[in-house]
Order: sequence, then C-alpha cells, then structure tokens
Amino acid sequence: MSRPSAASAIREAGAILAGHPAFAARPLVCRWPAERAPRGFVVFCHGLGSNGGEYAALSAHWARHGYLVVHPTFRDAIGVVAREEPALGLDPDADLSGWTAIPHVRARLHEILHDPARWLERVEEVRALIAALPDILDATCGPQAAPLPGAIAGHSFGAFTAQLLAGAEIDMPGAPARRFRDRCFAAALLLSAQGRDQQGLRDGSWDAMDGPVLTVTGTLDRGANGGDWRWKSEPYELAPPGGKYLAVIEDGDHFLGGFVDREPQRQVPAQQDAVRRITLAFLDAHLGQDAAARDWLGRIDDAVGDCRLLFKRK
Repeated sequence: MSRPSAASAIREAGAILAGHPAFAARPLVCRWPAERAPRGFVVFCHGLGSNGGEYAALSAHWARHGYLVVHPTFRDAIGVVAREEPALGLDPDADLSGWTAIPHVRARLHEILHDPARWLERVEEVRALIAALPDILDATCGPQAAPLPGAIAGHSFGAFTAQLLAGAEIDMPGAPARRFRDRCFAAALLLSAQGRDQQGLRDGSWDAMDGPVLTVTGTLDRGANGGDWRWKSEPYELAPPGGKYLAVIEDGDHFLGGFVDREPQRQVPAQQDAVRRITLAFLDAHLGQDAAARDWLGRIDDAVGDCRLLFKRK
C-alpha cells in the first residue's frame, strides 16, 4: 500500500506527567514521531493485568508513521494489584507476567474484570488524560497549531474501555444504562473485544456507536467467559454501518500474533504484520484522511501479506 506518510524515527518516554496529580503514581508511556508533527494521537488501553509499557512494537509502528501514542497504566495492572493487595502474596517488583497460571491470582483478576467500579475508573482515567492533553503535547511533540484528531484503542479489557468511549451503551447493576461517548475520539480500534452478555453489553449496546471502528479478532480467540471469535465480532456485526471494519485472523489467538516477545504469547510474524498494516491503514484513513489508505482497506479480500483472514466492511 502506498503511503504519503513514510516511516521515520520515533521518540519515547516512560514517565510522562510523573508530577501531574492524576498520573503521579502511574505515569504515562508515550511514543511519537521524532522529525515531524504528528498526524493525530492514539490513546491505547492495555488488557487486564498488563500495563502501559506493553504493546511497544505496535505502538512504535504507529509512531513511526506519524502518530502520538499515549499508554496509561490502569489499577488492574498486575504490578499495581500486587502492591495494593499484599494478601495475594505477590512481589510487586518481580516479573509477574505469568500471573494467569496462578489460580488464586487469576480468580482475583477475573473479579476485577467484572467489577463495574473498575470499568468506570478506566473511563475516568482516560478522560483525565484527555483533559491533560495540552500538557502531554508540551512534554512530547510540542504544542500544535491546530487540534489533533484522536483515536481510542485497546486490547481485551482495553477494548472494552475503547468500546465505551466510542459510544457503546452498557447496563449498570442497580442503575440506568449508561453511555460514555467522548467526541474527542474520531475513531476506535478494538483488538479482541467483547460481545453481548458480558460487562453490561447486550442487544442494542452498539446502536449509537456511529463513528469509524475497526474490530480485530482471531479464529482461536476466546473471551474470559469462553466466547469465540463470532462473539468477539459482535461489536462489528451489531453496530450501524459507516466506517466499520472487521478482521478475523485465521488461527489468530487472543494475542493476535503476539504483542510482546514472551510466554504465553505465541509469536506469529505474518499475523503481527497484518495487524500492524490494517491498524495503521485504519488510522491513516480516519485520522489522516488518507484516500489511499481508505482504498486499500476497501480492497482487502482474504489475506494481508502471508496472513489469511476474513475481512468485512460496511
């Protein structure tokens, strides 16, 4: 695919806004193009137990092609949970990437995943980040002459957060249904998202998700409660048409080719390449208003490079 925005060097920092009251305990990780002004910004919400330092290869790919990528760390990061809940018996300074293999820790994180207070907390942290965007720009790319278009992105639990900020409506226990749409985000990227009957999502949840949305899953992808790729495709299937795309990677699991180079994430370079190419084209098309990227998305059939997939658009 031809791109007017050629790749360039990036800059990155792991302690942006460390002195800011909203981010003092968990500073932001940011990556941005080193030699030019950004085309837009992306807020990337990590999965359950992960943190803002992960997803570096995908984030750096977007930054090399012109985007400021901002990674918050939420309280469900395993290191934060270990520090806040010493009864779990975890060393918060140790490598805890294998937490899913510890039954009582996995059970506790599953409780956090289904706690409505944690859903709302994530939304409020993203809103605090948007309120602090001028300070983030000062600390990274510098002030911009015009407002930057933005996208909300996320993987797994982060894809749930992204759905909420893209306009999905959820039922709240003992309270009216709620929407959290934030119009500062012009588009959303959902990597291994959730369908109906989990975390308040149900029929009608996506009726007002009217902006451009890319949903990516894999045929081996599974939800926390066992839902398969068809269930994970529901944010696409049940949303109204208009800038909606679905990529289902053949033999892709929950990590879509691998986001970090370690267990339990299986490394599949062809899948990683496809995810990078499709997500960047989506950003270019809907933040950069790049006609070539939009045309390329319109021509995808059953493969991207050596990665076979099901691709739909509406």
